[in-house]
Amino acid sequence: MENEAQHLQMVYQRLLAAEQELSQLIQEKSQSGRASLQEMAGEVRVNFDSYLDNLDTFSAIESLNRQIDQYNLQLASATETLAQVQRLLPAPYFGKITVDFLDGQEPEAFYIGINGFTRDNEALIHDWRSPIAELFYNNELGSSSYQVRRQVIPVETKQRRQLLTDHDRLLNYFDTGTTIQDEVLLAALAEDRSREMQDITATIQTEQNQIIRDQDAQVLLVNGVAGSGKTSTVLQRIAYLLYQNRERYTPEDMLILSPNQRFAHYIAGVLPALGEANPPTLTLLELLQTLGHVEESEEEYFLRISQGAVSEETAVLRSVALMDYLERDLDFAPQFLPITKKGKTILSKEYLQQIFDQTPTGPFAQRIQGMKQRLIQEWERRLIKDSRKERVQQQLLDLTEAQQEKLLGKVLSETDEAQLASFALTLLRRKYAFVSKALATYAWLDEAAMFAQVYQEYQGVPLQVGPMTVDLAVARGYFHQVQIEPLKHRDYQVILVDEVQDYSPAALYLLKALYPKSRFTLVGDDNQAIFNSHTSFATMQELFKEKRPQYYALTKSYRTTGNITAFFASLVADKRTMEILPVRPAGSPVVYREFQDRASFAKILQGFQKAIGPAEQLTVITKTQAEAEKLQHFASSQLSVYPVALAKGLEFPHVLLYDVSEENYHSERGVRLLYTAASRSTKELWITYQGTPAAVLPLH
Repeated sequence: MENEAQHLQMVYQRLLAAEQELSQLIQEKSQSGRASLQEMAGEVRVNFDSYLDNLDTFSAIESLNRQIDQYNLQLASATETLAQVQRLLPAPYFGKITVDFLDGQEPEAFYIGINGFTRDNEALIHDWRSPIAELFYNNELGSSSYQVRRQVIPVETKQRRQLLTDHDRLLNYFDTGTTIQDEVLLAALAEDRSREMQDITATIQTEQNQIIRDQDAQVLLVNGVAGSGKTSTVLQRIAYLLYQNRERYTPEDMLILSPNQRFAHYIAGVLPALGEANPPTLTLLELLQTLGHVEESEEEYFLRISQGAVSEETAVLRSVALMDYLERDLDFAPQFLPITKKGKTILSKEYLQQIFDQTPTGPFAQRIQGMKQRLIQEWERRLIKDSRKERVQQQLLDLTEAQQEKLLGKVLSETDEAQLASFALTLLRRKYAFVSKALATYAWLDEAAMFAQVYQEYQGVPLQVGPMTVDLAVARGYFHQVQIEPLKHRDYQVILVDEVQDYSPAALYLLKALYPKSRFTLVGDDNQAIFNSHTSFATMQELFKEKRPQYYALTKSYRTTGNITAFFASLVADKRTMEILPVRPAGSPVVYREFQDRASFAKILQGFQKAIGPAEQLTVITKTQAEAEKLQHFASSQLSVYPVALAKGLEFPHVLLYDVSEENYHSERGVRLLYTAASRSTKELWITYQGTPAAVLPLH
């Protein structure tokens, strides 16, 4: 241990020295750079008197711009390196491997940390995402290999060591011949959890590492039990992909689809802690709003999908069968909307129908796209024709010189007819910009009526008139995508969907159509399919079968104590395919308490608070939003109340479940709700019930 302690102190001192040097360099660069740039800027004389003067001026400005770019590049590089050093200082590294490269030389030691650190051309710490680090995470001692640019390097791993460090102090270390040692993992799990998710770099497990480093699969399906670290794993995967593909990906090339904004905030600290910027993060609702109008708030959407049953129409809108039907070469008539302004018709329905009738026969999408192009061209010709009219040009000349200067940037000449026509066209384009936009966005198509027509032909009953819900927006969006024109949206190379089991089949169908070239990582838990919009992983495999999805199951639960894990594991429907394995010690037993009324429930709350200590935070989880609202009068700075739909994805140390009675939790969906609610707790779980306890509780 003495040698490891000395090595840590040496590395730490070199980190401190690097921090000091970089801080000083940045300060000096900032001061001297600004002074130099000001001096150079002062020497640049702007002179456009002649052609040669123009060249001299442009050359001087270009030289100054190059100096500015070089200065900014040096400063950015030093700032980024300083940030990496400062991330390493609290715990310089967590792993060490000793590797024999089978070349007759002495084995080499490699220390693994959240960033790499090189000093005087010596690599003191290797980034956890580097190729050599794979030996630490994934392989046994003895004969092994790793890949560099798809070239396999055979080696022999002589030693794998895990280290617990605190700045320059070595707290402990463990040698192991398998993967991450329980002592290290449990030490990390035992730490107090913050209100935000933390990175798991030091404790990545073998099965998690396979997911993180998989660069071959176009679609990854990760079905992980509660507390298996699935969300942390896929965030580490994003960091890994960014590290390995710097030339291909930036954070802006990736999209995280999160279940809600609260969850987006919860995960926001993971990637910055690893030195990566967060990619754009949207909810499904927000993504749909970027594509079109949605008349449903996040709260209304969650309330609707939390209901026990769905209407037949909603079930149809969510179905794969409807999506398949929409892809056909359907025989339906276009329906048009006039383009108007202040009650005056600019383009009539009759005119639009006439243009459509003149388009060559063929698939509807082809005809309607051709019609759009013709409408845009016809409208431009009309504006050009109007711009030459004396009446329009006279309106320009009637403007005061000040108005002409403001609108056009110059004063017009009455004798320059070409100039008058040009500026008249500019003014007309500006005046009728709304028409150009309407033509480009198909505002002249009555898509609502057309979709309703197609729906009725498919289903045999009319589509109910109502607000644009998420489900209707998905179906309408897919209709536009395949029957009108591909939707305009930003392209992403990598898309991560969290809590994917809550997406309807139609929503996944739309995502696949919107991003046909993207790599998908779809993460969720079949057992937490608590919303009526859910899709099973078996269905997902079928939906993405042409992309040959790679399926991973994470069955070890790291979040909760052994007793809590054993309880929610007993609720799994198919234990043959998903056997949940606890990792943490047993901890406190699950406590069951019956209450008769509000007063007796209040006493149970008081007893729980007393048992965990007055300073500890207590969380009550209910089955429904209505129950949560009923219990809000109990809420305080020490007690929070959540319906399970909002608690999903989060974790709390001390949880009390409200009214787990047979009346409340008798259905298959009720059991999934109970699984989800119980698995939110990390330390203590109390289960209350009124009347007969649920049949799945071990009390019968």
